[in-house]
Amino acid sequence: MLIEHVPVPDPGGHGKPHDRFRMTAWCLPPGSAAQRAREMLRNQLAKLPLASDVLDELEIVVSELVTNATRYAPGPYELRLLHDRNLPVRAEVVDAGAGTTLIEHLLHRPLPIPERLDDLELGGRGLRIVTELTHGRCGTQWTRLCGTGQLGTGVWFDLPTRP
Repeated sequence: MLIEHVPVPDPGGHGKPHDRFRMTAWCLPPGSAAQRAREMLRNQLAKLPLASDVLDELEIVVSELVTNATRYAPGPYELRLLHDRNLPVRAEVVDAGAGTTLIEHLLHRPLPIPERLDDLELGGRGLRIVTELTHGRCGTQWTRLCGTGQLGTGVWFDLPTRP
């Protein structure tokens, strides 16, 4: 596990950073990255008052993102949780690829919502599932991997704040 504190400016305008936000990152082994990410997410979120079906959906989301990363982008791969006041509020899957623009397009392209998930087109189907299960609270950003400092793509999704 890698831990990095993310200082943010003091809201009082003094420019002094404080440790309100904290990021925890785990390296994901290429051969079992999706399984490891699901385990880590479940272990971290099991402490929260989330309904089991919500936790199951979040596992699907992280599994889809990690599977896409390992299939289409070079490693290394990381799972990150951003904490605010010690509560996880955002999850992110990071790889060393350069697919930020394409992934953002696939996450937020206008498509009619199908009656069944099987009706989705094959290209980007996993990302469409991510969009649906996160209610659109997802996106991409350029970021640096904690373990190597390489520039890469982070695909994030916000975690529910209530059960």
